[in-house]
Amino acid sequence: MKISCTKKLLDYLEITPQTPGTEEPLFAFSANLLVLNRRKCIAVFHEASGCGFLLYGITAKDKKNIQSKLEAGLRNVLASENISGDVIDRYLADCAFPATLCKNTDRSAVTRLNQFCKRIEWFTNCYEPNDPFQTMLLPKINDDLRMITVDGEKVVFAVYEELARLLQERYGRLYQCRAGVFDVTLKLATPCVRRVTVPLDFPMNYLHDVIQQLFLWQGYHGHDFITKVKRNGRPAQIVTDPSMWEGDFFALRGCEVLDEQKTRLRDIFPGTDRIFYEYDFGDGWEHEIRLVEIIEDADLPAPVCTEMTGDAPPEDCGGPYGFAELQRILNDPKDPQYEEMREWCYGMRYYQKNINGINHDLRRRYLAGAWDLYFRFADMDDTWE
Repeated sequence: MKISCTKKLLDYLEITPQTPGTEEPLFAFSANLLVLNRRKCIAVFHEASGCGFLLYGITAKDKKNIQSKLEAGLRNVLASENISGDVIDRYLADCAFPATLCKNTDRSAVTRLNQFCKRIEWFTNCYEPNDPFQTMLLPKINDDLRMITVDGEKVVFAVYEELARLLQERYGRLYQCRAGVFDVTLKLATPCVRRVTVPLDFPMNYLHDVIQQLFLWQGYHGHDFITKVKRNGRPAQIVTDPSMWEGDFFALRGCEVLDEQKTRLRDIFPGTDRIFYEYDFGDGWEHEIRLVEIIEDADLPAPVCTEMTGDAPPEDCGGPYGFAELQRILNDPKDPQYEEMREWCYGMRYYQKNINGINHDLRRRYLAGAWDLYFRFADMDDTWE
């Protein structure tokens, strides 16, 4: 493995640059020294794919163990992409640490490294002070596009997808998990269904956020899952965020309450084949979640939507009746409320994403536990996404 370092980094590490040999592109990296939040950091960039990682808060003591730090950072970024442990072990073995630390003399490589460093700097105010790898930010940092010329044609690719492609060419299958295929139906006058495949290791609060992405909700309101129903039709078991409810709100009604952060999909499915999810108790958006099948050995890096039927309504439009009325108005430019409703929809960022856009969001939000970044980035400008 070769890491081409800037002079600034070599001087800081106090090492004499080694003579580089011929290295396969899969094992070639560039690195630079940065100062972020008044801490020394090392940015490491994979030249072939465009992905990279960060060693945050490097100290004088760390300089003596820089090879082990680099290996740990590389392992961490691969794990953050949900690549299986077996593939990671094989790749690191082929990297053959300790890495060759040489001087970076390729101007083109330096330019790409500097662009990667700029991406890292964009997220400085979101760093976790005690995380030496900034794992939660890796999906954001590596959510970038690159353009190359292939056979005279310009091709655009996502850097994290290129990393997966390169590894798959050499090591074969990268992902493996037990997953459930679900039909999520929003109860409207017209069909509105999303079919999605989700790892069964997900906690239920992750499933909540998956549904938010599928139906383009904004997460402004409360929600719960009804997982068991009494004979009289009332809930017997609810999975929710207990902090949303005061005291014994459900216990007084003879209803068992499970914490959505501690309850996983595998605890519910396949023990039952149907549950219910409600979002926004004012508008009353009711969803039926039906288990279609269990995939024991899914090649799945993240949740994926495979089918979409019908348009999803915007937030705060008044429930199923209000959405039906909104659709009627928007379909009739002569209606007196047409312009007003169009302007309101624009302010609510009401639009319909295609299946590729939804799957892009699902993948990037799922990797490295990035769901926890949802509220942190919610108020940022769209250009940050």
